[in-house]
Order: sequence, then structure tokens, then C-alpha cells
Amino acid sequence: MRLFAKLFICATVVISIALLVSGYLLIAFSHESAVNREAERAREQLQHGRFTIQASIISNADILREGMPISMFSNLASELGGLTAFFCVDKQLLYSQIPAQASFALLNYITDTTHVVEFQTVSGATYIMVGGMITQSDTTLYFVVATDITAVVAQRAYMAQSFVQIYSFTLLLSMVMILILSAFITRPIKKMNKAAAQIAQGRYNQRLHISRGDEIGELSNSFNQMADAIEEKIHELLENARQKEDFVANFAHELKTPLTSVIGYADMIYQKTLPPNQAKDAALYILNEGLRLESLSLKLMDLIVLNRQDFILEEMSAGELFQDISGSLKPMLDDNGVKLNLKIQPAYINVEYDLFKTLMFNLIDNAVKAGCTVIEINGKQRKNTYSISVIDNGRGMPEPELTRITEAFYTVDKSRSRRQHGAGIGLALVSKIAEIHGSALTFNSAENVGTAVRIDLVYKGSDGND
Repeated sequence: MRLFAKLFICATVVISIALLVSGYLLIAFSHESAVNREAERAREQLQHGRFTIQASIISNADILREGMPISMFSNLASELGGLTAFFCVDKQLLYSQIPAQASFALLNYITDTTHVVEFQTVSGATYIMVGGMITQSDTTLYFVVATDITAVVAQRAYMAQSFVQIYSFTLLLSMVMILILSAFITRPIKKMNKAAAQIAQGRYNQRLHISRGDEIGELSNSFNQMADAIEEKIHELLENARQKEDFVANFAHELKTPLTSVIGYADMIYQKTLPPNQAKDAALYILNEGLRLESLSLKLMDLIVLNRQDFILEEMSAGELFQDISGSLKPMLDDNGVKLNLKIQPAYINVEYDLFKTLMFNLIDNAVKAGCTVIEINGKQRKNTYSISVIDNGRGMPEPELTRITEAFYTVDKSRSRRQHGAGIGLALVSKIAEIHGSALTFNSAENVGTAVRIDLVYKGSDGND
């Protein structure tokens, strides 16, 4: 059963019982008060009759010695008013205005000091009968005064009938009000249920409007806090999943260039009979690239999945670094017929070796994919920085594309990227690596002319050995 129905039924039952109990008690109290008033009036009438009868006995003492004349009791009854009955000492009826069907058993409980009150229904009429005893001048009389309270009883029945009508109307009106109030009370819960269903369907931005300060408002606020926590957790899970996907994609992307070098040098050793020193150099390149891949996998994990930024930058000779990069790329450049020119001014620069090689490999790989025949790498000392530029004579890019090329999975020429197995993630990774080195990439390009990419590194001084 729904909460709305429960509230409606429970409130209706409570109000119904409350109205019934209240009506019953009100009618009972009113009837009891009316009866008590009539009983008190009957007692007063009895007391008045006692004095009247005593006075009559005293004034008619001579007559009473000879007997009890009916005319005297008739006169007394007229003086007392109401319905009266008189009995002699042996409780024999002397005179009565009370219907003959009435019972006078109450006479058996009357004493000199007490009177008796009794209710009787005679021929459809209800009476209060009050009996008392008088002893005066050796004369003893019992007398009973009866008051018709049929109207009081009828009033109770009328009140009960009126209460039924009022009760029915009030209950109907209450049910309508309860219906409205139940709908008002449960409306926020319905909204909450609707919002919860939408969140369950994946709409995690659903929230409740809070305009109340009661428990429902507190519950709505708690619901919103829970929804915030769920949305934050979902975003966190999605971000973790995206980071892992980025890691896999970037790592797969970064395998290509080192593997090209490894395969090229391995093929050189396999296909040709090389002098020992050349074979040793080729094996050294294979070893270095393998070790770099091992180290790079962990560093890419830190960079992409953990968003780590605090890599340790080491001071290195720019000349030796770019000679190493040139040697690693030689097989790929030879396969594509690309000439690499190095113009590196002697200097010491702060770099993270594996990540910086990844940055340069990506820039050179992009230049090769752009169809260039010559790549020039310039290293120049500036006032506080060491500027490195990678310049090619490839296809170039339209100027509007330059602002988006560092976005993940964005490619300028999508068909060419698919043919060359590109995914548009190299420059996004390169941009992150540049940030780790406290710099940023600057692009200049013109279609059918070429592209130049520049990065400025911290300059530590001249390298006299270069």
C-alpha cells in the first residue's frame, strides 16, 4: 500500500474515532446533566412537599384523629403540583395521581432520615420518582413525587440523531482535507522518488528544490548530498577509466618509435655483417631503447593515470641528448627518406630523460607523417631559457587547426591518420610533458610550407664539451 493511501486511511480512522468518542461523551454528559437537574428539582419538590404536608397535618390534627379523608390528600396534591401519591404507615395507597402501572417498591427503602430516588418508564413515559416519609403528631405518611422527564430522554435521542448528521458531514469534509493534506505531504516524496529513478537511469545531475525547513526538507537536503556524492564518485570512476584508456592508448602510441629503432637496428645486425664496433653500437641502441621502454611504461602510468607532475628533472648536456635521440631515430628516418639536421648550441638543460625523448620522438614522428624530407632541430641559448625548435618542410596545417592539435584524439587529416595508424594522442601527451618541464609548445605552420614547434627549457649554462 502506498504512503499516500496509508496516511489517508490512518488519518480518517483517527478522526472518525475521535469524533465518535467526542460525540458520545458530549451527548452522555449533556444527558446526565439534564437528568441530574431534573433529579435535583424533584428533591426540592419533595422537600417543599414535606413542609407543606407537615403544616397540613398540624392544622388538620382533629380531623386526622377520626381518619384520613381523601379530600385532604387531593388538596395537598393540588398544592404540591406535579404527580403525587400518598400512603399510610402500612404502605397502603391513600391517594395517587401517578399512573396505576407504576411500581412503588421504593417505599421499602425509605426511612425517617432518608429519601429514595428511582427512574421508571410507565406506558412509554419516563419518570423520576422521589419518595419520602413524614411523622408528625403521631401521624405517619409516605408520599411519592413523580416528575415526567420524557422530554429529556427524547432530547437525548434528538441529539444522537443530530450528531450522526453532523458527524457524517464533518467526516466527509475531513476526508477531503486529509486527501489534500496527504497529497501535499507526499508530493516531495514523489518528487524524490522521481529524481531517484532518473539518477538510476544515469541522469546524475538531478537535484531536489528545497523550500521547507521540516524533516522533509532535511531529507531532501540529505538526498541532494547523496546525489552529489554519487555524481562525484561516478565522475571519479569515469575519469579513472578514461585515464586508464589514455594510458593504454599513449603507451601503445609510444611503442611505435622505439620499436622502429629496435627493429631497424636488429634487422641491420641480422641482415648485414657489421664490424664489431657497429654491431656493438646497434646492440647498445637496442638495449637502451628496451630499457627506456621499461622505464617509460612506469612514467607514463604516473603521468597519465596518477596525474603526477613532480618528476625529477636532471641536468643533461643538450648535445649528448640530441645525439642520442638522433641515433635512436636513424632507422625510422632512413626508412622514410628523411634527413635530420641538428644545430644544437652547447648548454646544460634540465629534463626528465625518458619523457623528453618521448616528447621529441612525437614531434619528429609527426613531421615524418606530414611528408617532410628534412627535419631541422635547433637549440639556441636565450637570456634565461634554452629554446628548442623542430622545423620540417612537410604539408603544414591551416592556422585555425593550431589551437586544437594538442587535444586528445584530435587529428587534422583523419584519413591520413588512419592510414598511418595515428590516433591523435601524441601531441596531447607531448603537451603534458612540456608542462612537467615548466614550458609549453608553440606552433607555427603554413600549408604546403611546413611546421615549426618550439619549447623553452631552463638553461643551466654552456657546455664546453659540445
